Amino acid sequence: MKKARLHFISSVLVATTLFLGCAEVPGLGSIAPDVRYKNRKQYAISGMEQNIGDFLPSTSSLPLNFEIVEIRESSGKDVSAFKEEIPVVYFKTPIVGGETEEELRLKSDTVSRPAVSLNPFTGKVEILEGNNIPAGEYHFDINVSNTSGTTLLKDAIIIEFREHEVISWSSGMAKAPEIERIADAPNQILFVGHLDGMPIPGNRIDFTTDRASGFKGSFVNDTPEGEIWKVNFPVKSAQTYCSWQILDDADETGSFSYVTENLDFVLGRPGSYVIRLFK
Repeated sequence: MKKARLHFISSVLVATTLFLGCAEVPGLGSIAPDVRYKNRKQYAISGMEQNIGDFLPSTSSLPLNFEIVEIRESSGKDVSAFKEEIPVVYFKTPIVGGETEEELRLKSDTVSRPAVSLNPFTGKVEILEGNNIPAGEYHFDINVSNTSGTTLLKDAIIIEFREHEVISWSSGMAKAPEIERIADAPNQILFVGHLDGMPIPGNRIDFTTDRASGFKGSFVNDTPEGEIWKVNFPVKSAQTYCSWQILDDADETGSFSYVTENLDFVLGRPGSYVIRLFK
């Protein structure tokens, strides 16, 4: 019985030695070769607040610290917008409810933070609302460190920024709406309606000003090119309803009826946009 126990213990020691010889097990205070992010390629909308980047569990000794070393754009575009300072309001004391505007001002303060930063403890890329990052594909080189040293992760995260996006549109539309950013100013949207392949004047489409959902804006004018709205940026996701004025008969003197469609879109960077709708 004693020999059997000794043989079992000896077998376990041999197996453990073989396992350690084959597997790469980090020592105390080391960085393991498994440090990396899940789903390196990510997407973001310019102007929007987002937190991006899930760092996978690692066998490295904790705690880990994270630092951006370099940001590059695939085609060589300028990346200075990442460092632009953005004012952020924070509350110094708890909000209990029912405070007046003056009381809220006394409880709050404003600090400036870079448009994009890296949380040094979680490794998440923190993007502030109001950033002015142009469309492009940006590569992040990130240092991961612990008490023993540092590992550089080249292209640790790759984020493709888009300045706008059509999220959904109703099946009654002939095809997906098209969005184009045409200038840095003014901050507005020109909605252009296309009916049966032909553009129609602004007074033939309509967006209600009193609605529970939809982009928040101020009607400016109906023009021969389309309907103009002044908006504040970023324009966040919301169901927006558009009414089309359609002739009830074939001739131009006939009566009109309305057909309503909906779409959901976001616009990130401030500027002048054209949204083309197709019915």
